[in-house]
Amino acid sequence: MPQNSTSRNKKIGIGILSLVIIVGIAAQLFFSHKIKTILNQKVPQSLNLSYGDLSTNVLLGKIKLTDVQMDSPDNHIDFGAESITVSGLRYWPLFKNGAIALNDLTIASPNIVQQQKPKNSATTEKEKSVSQNITIDNISLQSGSYKLLNQKADSIATLENIDFKLSDITFNQETSTQQIPFTFGEYQLNTKQGYLTLSPWEFITFQKIALNHKNGNIQQLALQSRYSKADLSKKLLVEHDHYDLTIANILLTDWDFGMQTDLPYFHLGKMQLQEPVFHVYRDKLVPDDTSHKKLYNQALRDLPIDLKVDSIEIEKGLITYQERLEPDVEPENLSFTDIEATVNNVHTHGSGDVNVDIEAKLMNNGPFTLGWSFDPHNTSNRFLAKGTLYNFQSESISPFLSSNLRARVKGTVEELYFTISGNELESQGDMKMKYDDFEFTVLKKDRLGVNKILTAVVNLFAKDGQDADKDGYRYGDFKVSRNQDKSFFNYLWINLQEGLLDTMTGRGEKN
Repeated sequence: MPQNSTSRNKKIGIGILSLVIIVGIAAQLFFSHKIKTILNQKVPQSLNLSYGDLSTNVLLGKIKLTDVQMDSPDNHIDFGAESITVSGLRYWPLFKNGAIALNDLTIASPNIVQQQKPKNSATTEKEKSVSQNITIDNISLQSGSYKLLNQKADSIATLENIDFKLSDITFNQETSTQQIPFTFGEYQLNTKQGYLTLSPWEFITFQKIALNHKNGNIQQLALQSRYSKADLSKKLLVEHDHYDLTIANILLTDWDFGMQTDLPYFHLGKMQLQEPVFHVYRDKLVPDDTSHKKLYNQALRDLPIDLKVDSIEIEKGLITYQERLEPDVEPENLSFTDIEATVNNVHTHGSGDVNVDIEAKLMNNGPFTLGWSFDPHNTSNRFLAKGTLYNFQSESISPFLSSNLRARVKGTVEELYFTISGNELESQGDMKMKYDDFEFTVLKKDRLGVNKILTAVVNLFAKDGQDADKDGYRYGDFKVSRNQDKSFFNYLWINLQEGLLDTMTGRGEKN
């Protein structure tokens, strides 16, 4: 009797196991068939979906496609991937209300090529009611690439070695009406070798980007002109500077972005620019660009974004500036080295002044400071600037003055202080200066000799620094009208010119 019972139990066990196997095989076959049917019937024919192999595992809720190819109906996006894997498909939400819920969606080696649509090709899409709910715990793109082409099939943006992770994705009827039609949680992006066409004249490259939902790092970013200085001048109809900017590292801390009441926003706690090197060249032989140049108040105010940056820090910076005024004269550098700067409270919709504080060395020897503040919401575009210069050996700037003003100078600026306040149309300020043994030399037109008459006249009016107050200071004040087709820094420069002229050639007394 026990033997018969044992035999019966074995038979029942084998039967149940066989049934489970049969049901499992049937479920696996049904699952595979159903996935193939969905891919064949539910995916629009216009997407031209193709794949090499399909494998499934009904128990794990896993679907894997290999050698995937697909393009958009208008042929503006071409997509390929080594594989696409869905893991952890949850059956109960699918059977209950048709909702799709996944643990993971992994796309291996995706390659996306997008072509820009013509600007005049306005596409109108009818809004579709969305009833499907989709939730995905994690999306992962591994070793991907992206390329954006213009109408001539020239590359205008590329990203290589893209690794991207995104968590807690939800798409439903409510989110489908938003600018970003889904919600998401944390993310992480790592890329290498990026390129972006910034304008017809400049492009941006970088070596590496690492970003997550709070912090970021961009390494070896460069903004450069597409052409040489000479070639750029030949192509320009109006003046445009030749740029060469490199930044070793850009660090972003506590940042966020998105859409808010139809306005994009970008908020950032801190940005650090490490070792920026910026070379600027201007060819004044090209016709002037006479368009109105916005002061920074208005430039921020007019941005179509809610921008808020608590602080920007610049470390170990360098700026050089060259200006060609004559065809046969090679321009010389005006330089600011060892730049350390902070910019606080940059905003478009916030409150309070933007504050800029800069420390540098003029021509690598004279310690220079500039403090500058302005309110983006002040419609008269008021600003205040204060600065100092110490122990400046003026001979260091003579090469620049020779190429730009046909002049040389020697002597020492022991101390210089200035204050400038102004608005969109005019500014005024005062200057205090202590200097020693200043002497100007005016050169002939060919710069090969000295114009003795003009040199004598200039030095006649320039005071030698002895006619000063008891502490050795001379004083000047000035008023300037702004040329509105020039930049803020031109505005600042002509204020300093007027201040130096009045301080060195005027009465020199404190008002």
